Amino acid sequence: MLTTLEALAAGVLAIILSLVVFFAGLSAYSRYVFGQVSNGAVGWDVVSLFGQHWKLAIIGILIGIFLFGGGVGFWFFSQRVHR
Repeated sequence: MLTTLEALAAGVLAIILSLVVFFAGLSAYSRYVFGQVSNGAVGWDVVSLFGQHWKLAIIGILIGIFLFGGGVGFWFFSQRVHR
């Protein structure tokens, strides 16, 4: 039971860290790329990146990150229990 809870916490931590990295990258992107463009027309659109179902794509990415973090956490914590 404790291994499962630790794995869930690792999955949540993976999502939090990925969001922090995303916003840090977005801040750096807006600071350095937008600062170098003369007319300010550079940017990206979520719909053009992921298509019509962009909400499902973002949710799918977050679920994938959670499952990856939880899986790695479960493997790590179950290895610790076996030793």
